[in-house]
Amino acid sequence: MSQDTRPVLIVSLAENQGAKTTTQDAVTSGQRLTLAGVTEKAAALGAKVTDRRVIRTAALVLAMFCMGLYFRIVDPTLIDLKDRLGVGYEEISRVLAGHTVGYFLSAVAGGLFMDLLPQYAWLVLGSSFFLAGVGTVGTPYATSLWGLVVMQHIAGWGHGFTDTAVTVLCTQLWGEQASVPLHATQAGYPLGSFAIQLIVIPFVSPDRKPSNGTTPLPFPVERSVPPQLTVDQATPPPLTMDQARLTSHIQWPYAGVAAAQFAMFVLFFYFQYSDMAHPERRKVKVKKTPQSISVSFSPGRFLKGSSGKASLLLFLLLLFYILVQAQMSAFTQYMVSYLVETRMYGKADANVVYSSFWVCIAVMRWLSTAVAAWVPVHVMLSVELTSLCAAAVAMAFWGATNKTVFWVLTCVCGLAVAPIVPGGNAWANQNLEASPVVFALCLIGAAIGGTASSSATGYLFEHVGPRSILYLFMGCCCALLLVFIIMQVSVSSIWDRMSSRKDRNEDVIEVEAGVTEKLYPQPSDV
Repeated sequence: MSQDTRPVLIVSLAENQGAKTTTQDAVTSGQRLTLAGVTEKAAALGAKVTDRRVIRTAALVLAMFCMGLYFRIVDPTLIDLKDRLGVGYEEISRVLAGHTVGYFLSAVAGGLFMDLLPQYAWLVLGSSFFLAGVGTVGTPYATSLWGLVVMQHIAGWGHGFTDTAVTVLCTQLWGEQASVPLHATQAGYPLGSFAIQLIVIPFVSPDRKPSNGTTPLPFPVERSVPPQLTVDQATPPPLTMDQARLTSHIQWPYAGVAAAQFAMFVLFFYFQYSDMAHPERRKVKVKKTPQSISVSFSPGRFLKGSSGKASLLLFLLLLFYILVQAQMSAFTQYMVSYLVETRMYGKADANVVYSSFWVCIAVMRWLSTAVAAWVPVHVMLSVELTSLCAAAVAMAFWGATNKTVFWVLTCVCGLAVAPIVPGGNAWANQNLEASPVVFALCLIGAAIGGTASSSATGYLFEHVGPRSILYLFMGCCCALLLVFIIMQVSVSSIWDRMSSRKDRNEDVIEVEAGVTEKLYPQPSDV
């Protein structure tokens, strides 16, 4: 058969109205994609991309990215902030504690406010970035320790509001389908934390070097002290306050980060105004709000009326997040300072090592989004926490003085710790009736753990030695694994069998008591 007379199959699909007809040609080599089909698929894809929920979820991812910028900018600039004020590590730890105190208060206030008035969640989120911008822009210009504490306290209020509002808004937008968007929003935070480490490198003061070529110790060392301990606690002489202000230019990255926060403030206030101006958009997917504050905090509300078990789970969840943030603060807030003070790395290289930690967290949070669809959350958390404990033990004993081992274990810790926070939220959502109060409780635990860990780490760093923070990190990780084991047992069939056995024993006692009363009637029954 010649090429000009090859058969062509014309398939016509007519709609009910008969107004639209699609023609598709199929040749012997296969079906041929028409321009109309491509246009239709592109229009469908464009409709999904421009969906209001997708756009606003992308804005929430950007919000968490910006939160990572302003929260983690303190870590690589901690030495410069300390030298600018002429204080030690114990004093500068008050700045970190001031941030977490503001985080604690805003978590309580934000969770309660959005539980009672969920339609104003965008307003809360916009306000959080205004507070964060004010605290961030004022931080490098503080001339006293308490002025710096106040600035970071204001930024802490923004931090707590952001964490609470992003979680609430994501569940409002997606309802029961919020698992993947929640993981996606959490993945924005480590990306910002990674980026800020690289941004500040050109602006920090140069590395300090002893003028006589030796490493003076900040305290007298007896001859019986092993040489490796003296190296571990060695530190060059600090810069004077005037030298620190002349050689450090960290005010510029702080100003840039603050500008990003103010831009987010404008964006989220526009979202709130848009919802108020269009009432049909205010139909958010939220559960029935409580009628009073006492009902909001009633434990039975979160577990179908089982107040006793709900109280136990809430307490364990609080303790879980206390330890999550305690180990994070002990390791991350002072990592750059540890590497510089022990002279393992210079400031620039230390920031690169620290940024690799956040790269691993970002990568694993995106991967955990896919893994969570196939692996149960309790299995994921068990593997992650066990791996984190093993890495923390290796870090404290073998990685403390070895540059390569420390860097490798830093990446392992980042991979292991990344899915713990989203996994904890998913665990709470599975075993409790999640609400803004439950999410706020998680943030309250994180604030308590961060405050206690920041103060303890600063004291240990200053008076015991830099290596002590690795032992604190190891202890918190091991305690975190133990708490999760108790959490999982409390929701397992073993706990249910124990509870049912206890109930049966109580029923037997009641029956036996009733039989005894019948055998030996009371005088009133005679």
